[in-house]
Order: sequence, then structure tokens, then C-alpha cells
Amino acid sequence: MSPDTQSIVCSPLEHAPLQWARELLANGEAIELLTNPSLGLRFPIRDGIPTFVEAHQITGINGRFRRIYDDWAPFYDLLSRVGLYVLGVSEVKLRRDFVGSLDIKRGDRVLATSVGTGSDLPFLPPDCRFHGLDQSPEMLRICQKKALKLGLSAELFVGQAENLPFVDASFDMVYQMGGINFFGDQAMAIREMVRVARPGSKIVIMDETEKVARRLEHIPGIRDWFRHQRRPIVAPIALIPPGMEQLESRELCRGQAWYLSFRTPH
Repeated sequence: MSPDTQSIVCSPLEHAPLQWARELLANGEAIELLTNPSLGLRFPIRDGIPTFVEAHQITGINGRFRRIYDDWAPFYDLLSRVGLYVLGVSEVKLRRDFVGSLDIKRGDRVLATSVGTGSDLPFLPPDCRFHGLDQSPEMLRICQKKALKLGLSAELFVGQAENLPFVDASFDMVYQMGGINFFGDQAMAIREMVRVARPGSKIVIMDETEKVARRLEHIPGIRDWFRHQRRPIVAPIALIPPGMEQLESRELCRGQAWYLSFRTPH
């Protein structure tokens, strides 16, 4: 983790500062972690990825989807391509157009709150400072390999969008592409996106619409994501905090995805 990134990282619940530490275990193994000794907080760094939430700490629908994403991580990119093919959507065009709408500028610090396997990485400006968070460590391991293959610098974190491990006003751009339809607390996740965004920053959220979920729920593998879905799948416009500016809501891909964007007030 770079010193620049360490300056914006904090504990996800207390928002307390953290410091890097290296410890030697009784068996001689050396471990790295982020700590706050005064509060007794310890977050392990595994394979270069800080872990802010463990599997047993994730409950409800979030816990269910953590297990699904971990189990399907090796096949997720293939499933995504298959799902989009069924819908008649080009994944390359979808991701290129989506990333292009983010208005990322040279040197911007960017946060993807559900980065998954990092399928957006090839389309990001190479000179941005990219940070990706996901609750699935298996998905992040694949993302890490992609970043290395592409020669991109990407700081990755295991955590939940509802409790982001970053200090206030840290990012120039925050986005969520997919996944929020299944969040346990969408409103809290959106408030957290606003909290960590700098004044005037753009926030973009996108996911599939209800009619897409109904089509995909019959496809083996993909249906695991949509089975037992009870909450209506709609763009969460009502959950956008008051006072946000330049609110835009529209549908993409012939109504197969909803898209929300807004800016934090200056």
C-alpha cells in the first residue's frame, strides 16, 4: 500500500486512523496488518489486500452473496459474457461507454465500490489513482492478477460498500457498476459513497433492470444471483441524499440497465 493511500484509509465503523505494522508469529511467519493500538483494531493484509471484513461478520443477503461470488469467482467473467450475450449486449461496448461516462480526469483518485474481477480496468485512464473494494476476496484475487497483467496500479480492499474504510472526502470519483441491486442496505451504501467523495465529485451507479433479472434467473449458474429475489429491482432514486446536484436517471441497452449519476455539492 502506498503512503498516499495509507493516508486515506481508516477503520470502516469507527473511522479511526490506522497504521501499517509487521508482526512475527510464534511459528516464525511474518504478517502485515493495519492497526489502531489505542482502540485494539487489527485488520490483516493478505497477499497485499487489506481485509476490513471477515466472512463470519457478513450476514443476511450480503453474506449469501459473498458466498456466491467467492464460489463463482473463477467463472464469473465467463458467466458475465454469457449473460450479456443472451441479452444481445456487447460487454466491451457497455464497459467502454460506462467508464467514458465517469468523466475521470488525469490524476483523479477513483473508487469502485464493487470492483469484482476488475473487468473495467482495461477501459480506465492509466494515469488515474484507482482503488477497488469488494466483499469477495476471491473476486479481488482475480482483479489483482488482471491489474498486474495490464501493468496498472490498483489498490484493492476487502470490505463492504455500506461501511467504507476511507476518510471523508477522499475521492474525486466514486462509482458502482452492478451488484447494488442485492445490497443489504442500499441507502447506507449510497450515503457512504457521498461521504468519501470530495465536494463536486461525480458519483455513478448502474445495475440491471427487473426485466433482465427475470430473463437471467432461468440460466444455470447465473440464476444463483437472482433466486429468491424479493425486493423490486428499480433505480434507487429515492435513496439519493438531499442536496445532491446534477441528478440524472436513465436506462441503457434498450431498458436492460438503469443508470444514476449525480454530484456532491461544492
